Amino acid sequence: MMNHDYTDYIGAEHRKSFGQYFTHPSIANFMIEWVIESGLKSIFDPAFGLGEFFTQSPDACKNSYSAMEIDFKILDFWKKRTGCKSDFVTCGNYLHSWGMKHDNIVCNPPYMRFQKFVGRQKVFSNFKKYLDIELSGYTNVASAFLVKSLSELNKGGRLAYIMPLEFLNSGYGIYVKKLLLETGHLVGIIQFNCEKEIFPDATTSVGIILVDKSKSSSSVKFFSFSRIRDIEDFQHTFPISEISIRNINERDKWQPYFNKNKVEINKCVMTNLLYYGRFTRGIATGANNFFSLNRSKISEIGINESLDCKACISKSFQIRKPFFEMDDLLTLMNDDKPVFLFSAHSTASPEVRSYIKTGESKGLHKRYVTKNRKPWYKSENREPAPLLFGVFTRGKYKVIRNTSKALNLTCFHGFYPNLFGLNYVDHLFLFLSSDIGRKIVAQVSRYYGDDLGKFEPNDINNALVPKVDFFDTISHNEILEAVAEYKKTDLIPSWLEAKFENILIPSTLSSTKEN
Repeated sequence: MMNHDYTDYIGAEHRKSFGQYFTHPSIANFMIEWVIESGLKSIFDPAFGLGEFFTQSPDACKNSYSAMEIDFKILDFWKKRTGCKSDFVTCGNYLHSWGMKHDNIVCNPPYMRFQKFVGRQKVFSNFKKYLDIELSGYTNVASAFLVKSLSELNKGGRLAYIMPLEFLNSGYGIYVKKLLLETGHLVGIIQFNCEKEIFPDATTSVGIILVDKSKSSSSVKFFSFSRIRDIEDFQHTFPISEISIRNINERDKWQPYFNKNKVEINKCVMTNLLYYGRFTRGIATGANNFFSLNRSKISEIGINESLDCKACISKSFQIRKPFFEMDDLLTLMNDDKPVFLFSAHSTASPEVRSYIKTGESKGLHKRYVTKNRKPWYKSENREPAPLLFGVFTRGKYKVIRNTSKALNLTCFHGFYPNLFGLNYVDHLFLFLSSDIGRKIVAQVSRYYGDDLGKFEPNDINNALVPKVDFFDTISHNEILEAVAEYKKTDLIPSWLEAKFENILIPSTLSSTKEN
């Protein structure tokens, strides 16, 4: 295949620097066929790449095909490989080119963060100047491409974009979703659950955005495909869900709309978890190999374990059960696991000063995180969190009841209850661990493909949990019994699961049980 030959020719680093991931022929064919159903034959491609959209276009459209490509090397490779002229392709940065309009637009934009994009300040300035939009620094380049193309689509035309769908559940994605809704022409979004089949080297969710400017949309359809070839039967495929424009909000997480098992909640009995306290990210050291120590290393350095170290979970796999107690921590310590955080005492011993100098000789004090700390080796001041929540997940997320004295690094988020929430830590732990709780909280996860989910602290803080009135229907003794049974059997008691089911709207209860 041409993309394999190109990778061999140019190298992986060059591809990565331009965010190049190549369109599967079947998907390119679908996208081309979909846009030309508008009746307009002119097609524009903002990121030409290896020209798969052009290849899949009917001959009648190739005469009115236009494109842009920022990388002259890939364009040169395409010309040499195909023998075709490239006079219809403008070599330049699409995000620097303004003032054009197009009948139909198809695109597989670059997949990269703006932090790695050359000339991003000029891009930000242009978006403010031409669209009056202030791009977030967290925006990815693909989303910026989409926003710009939405502004350039002619009336009666269609747009099809294949891109990462992480923006559907992210903060920076709010303005992207808002624009998609404001156009009034968002027809549907397709999610692929076979992203490795589409982009083998990318760790991201993948989908197609479909916009039809020939008509107004009263609803948005959400489709999900497990195989690439399923796209061939798109016209006869029923969506997973179809949400009325009146009932969809840019601030909501949209990923759950692809879930057949999405639960409908009685929001009258729910509140944001933030009501009880907040999750915060774990301690960021900036140099885990330096700050995370085991007893052997502590002995070798000659520092004082009780004065210059704090107990700290440094890796997610160090906790394997829902409960983490002092005995578990002591076991890890005695097994010589790296569960100590270097935290120099204010009166530094000669051994401590020597260890700090060792770190400085390696340039650790100049790293991004450490250079902004004074002194650089001073760890963040934290207390042990009674609840820990796993940052990354495949399948069930990790929620841990922590009764040890261990702090946590960034492998976990830590929950710190407010004065009111102190009395509801076990309630929250049991709810977050329950089947119903997991279905609800999973809806705030961000998905990056390959079944990889990520939770940000603010996402969890805004997740829905029961109000106090609901929790108070469960007595203190019942909570203690439930905790004891969960610890013994590794299962939330069935009677408590049944109580939590009262959160659901009755019409969805039967479908939840079936799944």
